[in-house]
Amino acid sequence: MGITVKNVIKKLKPDVSEFVMKELEKLDSKCYLQRHESDYRFNIHQKENRKINLPTNGGAPCMRAYVYGNLMFTEDNIYLSNKCISNSEVLEHDSYRSIYENQYNKFVKKLEDKNNEQDMKKFKDENFIKKDEDGMEGIKITDENVDEIVDSLLSNIPPFSEEYIKMFSDL
Repeated sequence: MGITVKNVIKKLKPDVSEFVMKELEKLDSKCYLQRHESDYRFNIHQKENRKINLPTNGGAPCMRAYVYGNLMFTEDNIYLSNKCISNSEVLEHDSYRSIYENQYNKFVKKLEDKNNEQDMKKFKDENFIKKDEDGMEGIKITDENVDEIVDSLLSNIPPFSEEYIKMFSDL
């Protein structure tokens, strides 16, 4: 199945602030993380993880679940990724693109505010990651942007179904 944000942070031990950790742990109320192809990239799934008939790359419908974001971990930081890992079981939800683009535009604005090339390079190196092998890139999650990221992700995840709520309230 998946793993909680809290457990991923505990396992991978990125060097992030207590505030960033606590805010990201709010995702655990509705979500779990799942990795597919690597040790450091995790799709964000709704806990209920309902599968619906969604098209594949070839256009044929297939039972898949939506994913609502992707987090990339390094030993030093956590990044909001530009895309989710899609495959025959999952598809990136339409809402995620705007969440990432909003953070990317803010990153670019801060980058443009730097006075010289050296400051721009330093800021980019400290706040942006790119993996050329698969085109994934990420913006560092910081004290400044974590609230907005978490709130945006949670607001785009649909509420649990009555059946799901009932199943866990009967336990």
